[in-house]
Amino acid sequence: MLKKVLEYITIAAILCYLAFAFVIVPLKKDYDNCNDIAINITNNKFGTISNSDIVDMLVEEGLHPQDKIMDSIECHKIENFVKKLTLIKECQVYKTNGNSIRMDVVCREPLLKVHDKNGATYYLDIEGEKIDDIKKPLLLPVVSGEIDDSMIEKELRRLVEAIAKDPFWLAQIQQIYLNEKKEAIVTPRIGDHIIELGSTKQLDEKFNNLKTFYTKGLNTVGWNKYEKINIKISNKVICTKREK
Repeated sequence: MLKKVLEYITIAAILCYLAFAFVIVPLKKDYDNCNDIAINITNNKFGTISNSDIVDMLVEEGLHPQDKIMDSIECHKIENFVKKLTLIKECQVYKTNGNSIRMDVVCREPLLKVHDKNGATYYLDIEGEKIDDIKKPLLLPVVSGEIDDSMIEKELRRLVEAIAKDPFWLAQIQQIYLNEKKEAIVTPRIGDHIIELGSTKQLDEKFNNLKTFYTKGLNTVGWNKYEKINIKISNKVICTKREK
């Protein structure tokens, strides 16, 4: 009988401990102050944003966690604020065991700089997403002309996808002009000619044909022999000689 009573007491003690561990302890508030915020920024090869930039923005918004009570810090509010920046692709904020806040930030990678017909300037990342809060100038191919927001999802996205596939074109293209017909004229970095690209459809085929012509043609006859190179028709390269 005594053995049974001891077993019941032991079981009751275990249940009480579990109740304390899983119910009472989690309800204990953390009144310690936050002593640090660690910010880790990735995919930021252009240095478009720094740790101090983020800290300054959090301070201005009243969201900087330094010296605040840990239990009062709402990580999701910090995340949502940082993710409002078009430059930011992902942001995760969480508390650590050492009374500090950890922030992991992933940036978008700008690929093209756009000047639209209304005078606005912004960048497009490698996924064709618009970035309009980069403050520092970046040395990237520039797209200008009769551009409006409606062209981002089609013409500009096609250009981004084609250029992003091949580092050669990212290095070779200096400027792209889109006219009212949504046809593209390209100014290369090397060679005294312009490239009449035409519509932004079938760009992979057009760029592949042009690259072949560059390799097998211009490397032989010279990069300044032609004034215009027309690749509007995807399976043809038509050249206009420079007048002497």
